[in-house]
Amino acid sequence: MRETLLTNCERNFVNKCIEKETRLDGRKLLEARSVKIHFGSSWGCCMVSLGHTKAIAQVSCDIQQPKTSRPNEGMIHINVELSQLAAQHFESGRPSEASIMISRQLEKCFKDSKCVDLESLCIVADKKVWNLRVDVNVINHDGNLIDCASIATLVALSHFHRPDVTSTGEEVIIHPASEKDFLPLTLFHYPVCISFITFESGNTIMDPTYTEERVGVARLTLGVNSYRELCSLHFDYLTKTMTVEDVISAVSNHAATYAAKLVQQIKETVTEDIQSRYKKDNSSVCGFKESIHTDKLTSMIGNHISIKLSKWDTVAITEDEDIRTENEDSRIVKHDEGSAELIPIFKNSPQTESGFSIMDDSDFSDDQECIKLPTPPKSTSTTIEEIKLEDSD
Repeated sequence: MRETLLTNCERNFVNKCIEKETRLDGRKLLEARSVKIHFGSSWGCCMVSLGHTKAIAQVSCDIQQPKTSRPNEGMIHINVELSQLAAQHFESGRPSEASIMISRQLEKCFKDSKCVDLESLCIVADKKVWNLRVDVNVINHDGNLIDCASIATLVALSHFHRPDVTSTGEEVIIHPASEKDFLPLTLFHYPVCISFITFESGNTIMDPTYTEERVGVARLTLGVNSYRELCSLHFDYLTKTMTVEDVISAVSNHAATYAAKLVQQIKETVTEDIQSRYKKDNSSVCGFKESIHTDKLTSMIGNHISIKLSKWDTVAITEDEDIRTENEDSRIVKHDEGSAELIPIFKNSPQTESGFSIMDDSDFSDDQECIKLPTPPKSTSTTIEEIKLEDSD
């Protein structure tokens, strides 16, 4: 299925909003979406949510022969898969250009920057080393896939524990968890990718959504660690009127500050989960149960538009106002404080005289609240008795 094209009205609307320093979801220009991290039942398995963009990462390891140029170092490979589960325009079965580009950027950020101590993965020099593989699967696409995939990769590597081995010279013995505790990986630093999008007006935003990515004219991705060091850089532009120096000078300090806060959040979350596993002996590991109960997967493609209102509480409708609802075909559902969602009403649903559909309490979830508009007063009619008129009258 091909990707839905943006109309000129949508492009102009987004450009006008960014020009006035306003975003559809209510964020500031240099404000990122919230990050949520959930862990699976095995080591190195996690699910990361960056807004509505979600990705699952899993780290696996096996023993292989090292490269001839690096006989005493292990190996690491990162693979990103974009399937139709994330978006309908992705093709399954073969790697797309977007997945290959994201995989290369992650390898530059983690592998080329020497994030993982590869020498600690050596078992027998020039014979056997550990080979790490990080598989990242995007399950929902709402923009900024590279940032979400980088966070998932870093969390998975920080959380992963490999089996302990013993080398007798001729053979290598891999100990299960019942004999020896698994060993964590050694990370020299913690890099993350931070993306920015520049528009025609010259304004630059952070953590773009899917719609903002398609309207922007230039994209900058910085790989920054908690020490404010630059690990990787990728700049893609559609017009040559803007250079990478102009964008970097405007967002470099903000990117370094945000990277330090994000890495601190990742370290605290990973440490908390590891401690809980050792205390409870892995008996309370329930996979992604918490994410299912506390979060909902929202599809990128749908018949609704999510717009955050800045002054929700100040808008009120009184009974004295004249409300014309004969041609109304939608309703407003309040989600969180300061946000709303406009949902169309289907024609086959029962409607009242005012034009709104009849909805019971079962139509809404516990965290949704329907805004009830006042019903207009019914017109009163009086019956006049029959009056006989004469010809003269």
